[in-house]
Amino acid sequence: MSNTSYSYLAFIQPTSDADIEVLKKNLDTFYNNSNVEEKPCISLKNNKIIINFSEKYKFYIYLSEKEYVIEEAEEFAQNGGLDWADKPFDPKKLKTCRKRFDIWGEDDYDMDYFNDSLYIIEQVEKFSDVIIFYLQ
Repeated sequence: MSNTSYSYLAFIQPTSDADIEVLKKNLDTFYNNSNVEEKPCISLKNNKIIINFSEKYKFYIYLSEKEYVIEEAEEFAQNGGLDWADKPFDPKKLKTCRKRFDIWGEDDYDMDYFNDSLYIIEQVEKFSDVIIFYLQ
């Protein structure tokens, strides 16, 4: 995910209701019911959502359940600090995470899709027991 814009990790606790298919439906609903000018095409295949804005820009959301998710959750927990919204998180809960959404967008030097990055995170935040970090 290097050299990308809007990179987030959303760690999913075992008690969470987070689901990649539900996330896709929620994104579809949001964009279909919003006043956003440019409505994207949203697809889901192989645990990966692609949010495509008229071939001009893409966001990606991948549901990862690889071993490195556990290792990185433990690293984030040890480092402590704040989540993406500058709020403290419970390191013990973070250490229980075995899966996460990896969220990233293509380079967006003019920040044309900044608001869309926030819309996506808002949909992820609707799930229970998810801890989100912004990668700089």
